Amino acid sequence: MKLQSWWWRDLLKICREGGGNGWFLNEIGWILGRGDKVKFWEDVWVGNSNLKKMFPRLFSLSLNQGNKVEEVGRVGRFGLAIVFKVEASKI
Repeated sequence: MKLQSWWWRDLLKICREGGGNGWFLNEIGWILGRGDKVKFWEDVWVGNSNLKKMFPRLFSLSLNQGNKVEEVGRVGRFGLAIVFKVEASKI
């Protein structure tokens, strides 16, 4: 039998109220850091929505689906440099 924290159990229970919309996860965001834990397309780390919803056409063309930010770009002195790989036959 796996034990879990009462606090986390109750928090997850509350988060699923109202049809399981996941309001808690919609209200929190990621701090990018090195980008090794944040999914580039799926997680909300720029603005109030994920990049998959903001740029559905680019997401459909991307060969980087499912990758973390660190796998798609590099954070340098002047910001984030993204290497965007697309399938040429779909352009």
